[in-house]
Amino acid sequence: MQIILNGPQSKIQWLLRRLHDPDINDLLKEIVIEGFDYTDPCDYGTYESYETKVVNGSVITFINSYFDLRGGELFGHSPLESFVAKVIIGKHRDRIQREYRGRYCDEDDEDDEDGYNY
Repeated sequence: MQIILNGPQSKIQWLLRRLHDPDINDLLKEIVIEGFDYTDPCDYGTYESYETKVVNGSVITFINSYFDLRGGELFGHSPLESFVAKVIIGKHRDRIQREYRGRYCDEDDEDDEDGYNY
């Protein structure tokens, strides 16, 4: 019996075979960290909204980094994108949470200027 995979399934299989490759994991980590430069946690009222923005941006960048993964997908709707998002959350949720928790926003300065002298 022969199993025929469609486009998204074959791309997921391609990635599954390579998930333990240090180069792929390093790139994924770098992409998530780079996302912090473009996503200010102070612009998000909840951790969940911040995580969604970082993960979604990282997914697109990661997929576009590999010729074997890109093309033929509508971002926001593909099984490949959902799979990569789960991988990112599984591997880097702690890192994203630390970035959000460690934020320092201008509102914090305004609170200090409300008559409190330290």
